[in-house]
Formats: sequence, structure tokens, C-alpha cells
Amino acid sequence: MKKRIIFGILAVIIGIGIALFSESFFREIIQDVFKWSTSDNIKFVGKNMYIFSSKLYYITFGIVSLILTLENLNQKLTKVLKSGIICLLIFGILLIGISAIDANMKVVQCTACDDGIRKLHWNGINYGLILGASAIISIIPSFIRIIKRRKKPAYNTVYN
Repeated sequence: MKKRIIFGILAVIIGIGIALFSESFFREIIQDVFKWSTSDNIKFVGKNMYIFSSKLYYITFGIVSLILTLENLNQKLTKVLKSGIICLLIFGILLIGISAIDANMKVVQCTACDDGIRKLHWNGINYGLILGASAIISIIPSFIRIIKRRKKPAYNTVYN
């Protein structure tokens, strides 16, 4: 029990640390998806400045790393790698999908755009929500496996 608590706390701290260091990387990916998915119908304007993302972003990365750690605490390395790769693949697909949908919705909403090109401020995108939703949804398979492991069926029980 002590081992789970210590590893859980470390996992949350590591997850938040990863979120801090990967923030600019993910911002650039989302901006590229916004441009790519709309065939360059979104042009970014203003200064590309940010200090910190939303709290949701940091909290979700901490929760994701906590759930991955708790699921894989006593598993073999191949199982750990498999669940990590599945989580990353789902996260990447969702990140691209949510960003593309959001980008196209912003272009569709623009009624007074010149030549169909939407000018958007660099901070006009809710990066924290896109990343947080992608992270939380990507961890659902691991969370379901944890719940299934806890609800093992009771075999050999006799009911009269």
C-alpha cells in the first residue's frame, strides 16, 4: 500500500513536470494542425506569447501519469510498453482530431472573413482544453482495466 502511494505521488509530479516542459511543443503541433486542416484558411496574428496554460492541462497530465502508473505497477515490461504506446496513439489521434474539428469550426463561424481566411490570435485557441480532453479520453482504456481488475468475479460461490 505504501509503495502505491509513493509511486502515485511521484507519478503525478512527473506528469505535471512533463506537462510543463512539453507545453510549447504541443502548442506548435496544435497550431500546425489548425493551419493544415483548414488548408491555410487560418492565419495567426499578434504576438505568440504565453506564460502558463490552464490548470486543466497540468492536472490532466498528472492524472494520466497516475492512472498509467497504477495500472502498470506490478506488470511486465512488455505490458507497460503496450499500454503506454496505446495511450500515446489514442492521445495523438485525439489531439489531431479535436484540433482539426475546432479549426474548421472557427473557419465556418467566420462570416466576415476576407477570402475565407480567418485571422486568429495565437491565444485564440484553448490549448488546455484540447490537450486535457485528449489526455483524459486517452487514459480511459487503462482506467477500465484497473476497474476490471478490482471487480474480479467470485468463483465457486454457492447460493441457496
